[in-house]
Amino acid sequence: MMKEQLEFFEENGYLVVPDALSAEEVRSINAAIDRDLVENTAMWIDRGQMGRRQNVHALLACPEMDVTMRPPMLLPLMSTIMGKDLCAEEHSVMLRAPNPDGDTECHWHRDASGDAGPPYYTRYLSVIFYLTDVDDTTHTFSVLPGTAQSTERLPLEAYDLSTAQHLVGPAGTAILFNASTFHAGNVRQTPSERRTIHIYCGRITDRYLSNHTIFPRRLWAGKDEATQHYYSRPNPITQLLIGQFG
Repeated sequence: MMKEQLEFFEENGYLVVPDALSAEEVRSINAAIDRDLVENTAMWIDRGQMGRRQNVHALLACPEMDVTMRPPMLLPLMSTIMGKDLCAEEHSVMLRAPNPDGDTECHWHRDASGDAGPPYYTRYLSVIFYLTDVDDTTHTFSVLPGTAQSTERLPLEAYDLSTAQHLVGPAGTAILFNASTFHAGNVRQTPSERRTIHIYCGRITDRYLSNHTIFPRRLWAGKDEATQHYYSRPNPITQLLIGQFG
């Protein structure tokens, strides 16, 4: 099955993995989000994008989310795509508000440059976890398959938007995708809130992708060598805090 999954990713630049989080993990994470929205309101930033709120520091207060940073079920796929120097880059939680009567939007964009070769053409890898059920009546995460699966980075106009895939799945579903792939938050008219967790991974030998997330020491302190390796290239904000506070 893993061979088939990797072949699909190699061709399309994304992969949907059911049941990446258990029902209990989803319940626990959603309860942590509910708590954090009350206790750490200032950390939740209104992005002004049709009801999108984001917290890039939820890990600091929510150890329930640790499993999403280095998900055991997905690690073999992630390590094969990225190689032995796979490392943590970013973590965030996103909430898309219900939109029963508002406008719709599908804003296509890339999150990163390419500069990676075959077979996977992936310089930075992202994983998205659905924390609520996502179907044709809700907001979705959407991709244009294959738009990063070469060394060329063509503009959006070069691609056929009718090939877009609006990805659905129950809570606990994960989506792996090449961060250079054209993708979008597909905002629909819906009475449902959509909750997601987004992580990014890179390589220790490469430049960091972002400087947003502060990674708590508990993620690697006292852990096995592979886990410590995964967190061994902290971003500048995490380095600064480690230097100041130990």
